[in-house]
This record gives sequence, C-alpha cells and structure tokens, in this order.
Amino acid sequence: MRKKERFLSILVVPHHKEGQINFHISYRTLRWLAAAGLLLMLIIAGLVVNYGRIFWRAGQYELMLRRHQQMEAEFHKLQGLKHELARLQQQEEKVRQMLGVASQPETLTLAQVSGSGNNESPDTPVSNQDRFLPCFMPTKGWISSGLSSEHQGVDIAARQGQPVMAPADGIVASVEWDNYFGNKLTIKHGDRYLTVYGHCHRILVQPQQAVRRGQLIALVGSSGQSTGPHLHYEIHQDGKIVDPSSYWIAR
Repeated sequence: MRKKERFLSILVVPHHKEGQINFHISYRTLRWLAAAGLLLMLIIAGLVVNYGRIFWRAGQYELMLRRHQQMEAEFHKLQGLKHELARLQQQEEKVRQMLGVASQPETLTLAQVSGSGNNESPDTPVSNQDRFLPCFMPTKGWISSGLSSEHQGVDIAARQGQPVMAPADGIVASVEWDNYFGNKLTIKHGDRYLTVYGHCHRILVQPQQAVRRGQLIALVGSSGQSTGPHLHYEIHQDGKIVDPSSYWIAR
C-alpha cells in the first residue's frame, strides 16, 4: 500500500477584510527547496571567496607595481651614481698622474740615483749614438698640454719639488732666467739633440757640466709665467722641434 504524502498547511490572515489565504506544501517540496537554498548559499559563498581572492591579488599587483616603480627609480639613481663614479675615477686618475702615479712611461726615481747622481738603469743603451738619445720622460706626471703650433713642447704636471732627471747623456748648454719659462735649463746631447726644461723650481747643474742619463738635474716648479707646478719640456732634433712623446720608451 502506497504511503500517503504529508503536507504542510500555511495560513495567511491579512489585516484587511479580504479572505484568508491557505495553501499546502508537501514535505518533499520543502526538502527540495531546502536543498536548493543550501546549494544557492554554497554558490554565493564560493563567489564571495573567489572575489576576495581576486581583490587580494589586485592589491598585491598594485603593491608590486609600486615596488617596481621604486626599483626603477633606484636603478636610475644607481645609473647616475655610476656615471658620477666614472667621472670621479677619471678625475682621480688625473690627480694620481699629477702626483706621479701615471700610466705613462716612468723615469728613474731618486732611489735609483746615487749620491753623485750618475747612475744609469741596467738596460740603458750603451752605444755612443744611443746614449745621446733622450728616450725617457724627465719626470713623472700627467701631460697637461701637448705639442702644437703655438706650444713647442709638452707640459708635464707634477708635484712642486719633484725630481727632474736627464733623459740622456749630454752637456749643460745654458742655465738662465727666462721671463716666460722662469728657471730654464738647456742640455745638448751629442750633435743632434737639444732638450729644454722650463718653470723649474731649482736647477741643480751648472753650464758646461757633463750629465748622464738618469742624473738629477732640476726640481719641478712654477717659476715664470705658470699657472701651477709643472715642467715644460722640449726636444730639438737637428735644429727642429719634435714631439717628445714619440721618443719615450715604456719601462
């Protein structure tokens, strides 16, 4: 025998004079409605959770975007600092060169010069012709001005009082005061070469004195018309001005 279905009666009594409303809902329908309601609640809860995750990710994206912008700003600052550091390194290199720590060919130092000032380096050329060739920088420093049509030599910026060495054997041709070069020294090297040294602080040799390569002959100064301590250096070959840097041998 089939079980009789049970119903739930709902009675609606309005306040106005119209009749009452009475309707019946079976328990099976109520169960379906409850299941549908629960499913709807689960869907709504899922949507809320999913929206929350999207909202959280959007917040993280905004945060990452701000951090990326900050990192780009820091990167540009670092690039600026890198360029500034490169500029400072160039300035430091110039200062080091002026102080004698140069990448250009070096001359003999005071430690290599004996008390009489006649030492030569072990690898100095020994032939009569080569010993008159001015092939080394007379002092350590930075070339602040090169050879040109208006400048007959090179200017070697260096410290005040830094030693100046003879670049080759020779005879002191003259020691004089020049209105432009100040304390000026000229050395004749054999029959072909003549070297000139200007703006010296002090000249340590006398006219007609014989000098040897590596001998201490003067001190760097700023005498005459000079903007700072440096050595003006010229080489004359067969009576013509030549570029001293073309004769320097790296040591």
